[in-house]
Amino acid sequence: MTATDTTTCAAAPPDLATLRETAQRVLGPDSGPDALPPPADELDTLIAQLRGHLELLTPEVERMAGRLPEASVAGHGAMACAEEARDELRAPDLSSTAPSCGVMYARRLARVLNALCAHYELLGTLGPTGRTPEQTAFLRLAEHCASCRTCRTADETGANAGLPCAESDLLYGQYRQARARLTPARLGSHRRPAEASA
Repeated sequence: MTATDTTTCAAAPPDLATLRETAQRVLGPDSGPDALPPPADELDTLIAQLRGHLELLTPEVERMAGRLPEASVAGHGAMACAEEARDELRAPDLSSTAPSCGVMYARRLARVLNALCAHYELLGTLGPTGRTPEQTAFLRLAEHCASCRTCRTADETGANAGLPCAESDLLYGQYRQARARLTPARLGSHRRPAEASA
């Protein structure tokens, strides 16, 4: 097999937009408990699609999480979500016994799929240390400020003197750039008003 052949055999990354779109067809636009269920004639098809998406995405998330250090919080979270996905895939589909059971099962699958998509997206941003680029940039900035004599200089009242430090400015700029590259899906509602203007 040539180098070209191995490249073409590599699995294409999952299309998260398509996976999330399938989940939203079951959950509705607000993912709330009062969302209207999908039409009964579509339910079996949607359940099959959701199961297929989970069967493809779960091992990918496990593979990516398995590369992280053992102490990685992101890795543990992703593995727990992948295990929940496997539990849902093993659970019996009771849609043939009662339509409401099928709707509940489809919604459970859709919620796990959404969570798995978020983990996949996050794991794709992590470096070999298990940290995101913005976490790495922040740690560099914090380590510098903690050890730099200029950054630690205090005034007569004991407060930080705020002396200019070119290295600190550079590291803070790198941190801001890393934060700016966060995807809206990851930042979402966790972004506080103060962070938006920072």
